[in-house]
Formats: sequence, structure tokens, C-alpha cells
Amino acid sequence: MGIGVVQVAVTLLIILLLVKPVGKYVVNVFDGQRTGLDRFFGGPERLLYRVMGVRENESMGWKKYLTAVLLSNFVMLVLMFLVLRLQKYLPLNPDGIGNMPSAQAFNTAVSFMTNTNWQSYTGENALSYLSQMLAVTFPMFTSAATGFAVAIAFIRGLAGRRDELGNFYVDLVRSITRIFLPLSFIVALFLVFQGVPQTLAGAVNATTLEGAQQTITRGLVASLESIKHIGTNGGGWFGTNAAHPFENPTALSNLVHIVCMMLLPTALIYAFGLMVNNRKQGWALFAAMSFLFLVMLTTVFVSEYRGVPALDAAGLQGNMEGKEVRFGIPESALFTAVTTAATTGSVNNMHESLTPLGGLVSLAQMMLNNVFGGKG
Repeated sequence: MGIGVVQVAVTLLIILLLVKPVGKYVVNVFDGQRTGLDRFFGGPERLLYRVMGVRENESMGWKKYLTAVLLSNFVMLVLMFLVLRLQKYLPLNPDGIGNMPSAQAFNTAVSFMTNTNWQSYTGENALSYLSQMLAVTFPMFTSAATGFAVAIAFIRGLAGRRDELGNFYVDLVRSITRIFLPLSFIVALFLVFQGVPQTLAGAVNATTLEGAQQTITRGLVASLESIKHIGTNGGGWFGTNAAHPFENPTALSNLVHIVCMMLLPTALIYAFGLMVNNRKQGWALFAAMSFLFLVMLTTVFVSEYRGVPALDAAGLQGNMEGKEVRFGIPESALFTAVTTAATTGSVNNMHESLTPLGGLVSLAQMMLNNVFGGKG
């Protein structure tokens, strides 16, 4: 248990050290200040605004901002639905997966468009690679960016006390180009280094040591995993989510996933304090959320280590039911607390296998929905 406490403490320290620099960077991005990425994205952004007919310096009132949010997301929703319904006839389908039924396609499109990311299917068996990219990975960027943009607009309204919330299209684009894309690129490269697949090749057949045949599915997993956690999206390429060794193969990949989930939700609280010109208020909110999180984390951590009477009677120490041996109890408990605190929904262990008190933590944080509460 002592080593587990150290693992958790180191992870939380890394997250805490990133709060201020990332929070300051977020403020610079949405205030239109210069960043190191201007030279890469400034030109393409201006070209995109010109094509869209967007005036970069035009601020929107709440009605216009809301209309832009709903209209843009509706168009993307229709695109995603069509991709899922027609994936059998579209390219990048090396495993020959058929079209998704209409009701399930609508459910999936709505789920990922609204940053809910609830899945009624196993991705490796139900989606083509094109669907995984356009109907899952793409909305992981846009839904996260939409939530971020709306949060920033809300803060601007509080700070300015007038109906000038900024430009939604500019906020959306800058969220993606200045925050989500660069971070996702770096994280995806690290995950590939750790062994997460990133390939357009289809499934392969292998012969086990017992002589049985096994189909091993793969795909563009690293790119999905990176934005899944940075954007606090949830969902997964595989049905078993971040418990699958192709999504989360090592202790280091698990650490990166946890840090990514907490990176922007924690930094946004500090950014709030800067934008309303009241750092004390920002830190007060951060302290309140941190207190709730630490109470929840301690509860699930201790509960899973103590186990239940039935396990004690069997001579088993701690509850390893539904957990991966490569993570153990401490990293499983921490992941459980983080994913539900940041409203991500990704899992590296099965929450129905938690002890009663451990399961209470995940349910309580989902119902509160504001213990850091995602990036928007």
C-alpha cells in the first residue's frame, strides 16, 4: 500500500505543477495573444476564416454565439450519422464491417457530438477505420473544443458584464489548433512509443501456443486515445476501453492518460481566476474541487485495498476483481477517481467490480458532474 500511495502522490504532484503554466497558456490562446504556434497555424487559420466568411475580430452576443454553436454541431452530427450508415461502401474499411443500424448510428452520433461518448457497440467489431476517424475521433476534437469555447464565453460574460462573448468560430478553431491538436500529436507519439497501434492495416490472424486461431484487431488507436483523454471524451477503440493492452499497455501510458484527463479541467479553473482578474476566487474554486476529489480518491483507494469480507475469508488481500494486474489497485483506484471527476468516462478497470464504497465514488462523482468537471 505504501508504494501505491507514492505512485498516486507523484501523479497528483505532476498534475498540480502543470496547472499554472497551462492555465496561463489557455488565457493567451483565447485572449488572442501571441503564442509559439502562431507561425504554424496563423496563416491556415486566416485562410479558413476567409473561406467560412468569419470576421476574426467580430464579437458575438449570446444569441448569435448560441446559434453558431447549435448550427455547426448539427451539421457535424448529420455528417457523422451518414458516415456510420454508409461505412460499408466507404473507403478505409479493411475488415469489411457493415453499416451501423440507423437507430444505433443516431445514438452514436449524438453521443459523440455531445461529448457523452457512451457506446452501445464494441469499436473493433462495429466501426470501419473511416468511421473511427470521422464519427469518433473527429467529434472528440470538436465536442471538446465546443465545450471549451462555451466555458470561455461564459467567463467572458462574467468578467465583462456585457453581451460580448467573443467569436464562437474563432474560439472553436483556436481550441483545436492551439491546444488539442498539438497536445494530441505529442501524446499520440508517446503512446506509439509505448506500444499502442497506429496503422491503417487491418486485423491479423495468429496461432496461439495451444494451436488455436486468434484474430488480432488494430487500427489508428494512438490518435484516438490521445484526444480521448486530453478532451475528457471517454469512449474507446476497443470494447474494454483503457483496460485493453492496445489502448493502455504500460504503467507509463496509464500515467499519461491520467495526467491528460486532469490537465485542462484543472488549468481552466486557474484560467478562470486570471480572466475575471480575481486569482483568489480561482484558487478558492480549485481548493473546493480538490477537497471533493481527494475525499473521493481516498475513499475508493482505501476501500479497494481493504476489500470485502468474502475476499478476506478466501485469504485474498484487496480487491483485484475486474482490474488489470499491470496496474494493480492503486492505479486502478486513481484512474477511477480521475475519470469520473473529469467526466471522461474512460476506464482501465471494470467499475461494476469495485467494492460497494468504491462503486459509490464513481456514481457520486458522475452525479455531481462538477468535481473539476471536464474542460467546459
